[in-house]
Amino acid sequence: MTTPITRIEQLTPGTVLRHYKGGLYTVTGLCRIEATLATGVLYQPMQGSEQVTWMRPFAEFTDRVDTPQGPVPRFAVVQAAPGEAP
Repeated sequence: MTTPITRIEQLTPGTVLRHYKGGLYTVTGLCRIEATLATGVLYQPMQGSEQVTWMRPFAEFTDRVDTPQGPVPRFAVVQAAPGEAP
């Protein structure tokens, strides 16, 4: 079961996310985007051998994406970080 993302508090380090295209990612932290001062989310893929950290503005984690099946969340929480509620 997945949980839509509505609050920044859902994205603590260790939270596992599913991208709408199917990939799994682990949140590694939050950051401040210098150009806009908006909050960014740092995350890493759980699949593949490339160990790269990605960043997106928090607002993109609450976006809905149009697909042939209709609008779906861009990311959803698959597993909350240890000790956290979804």
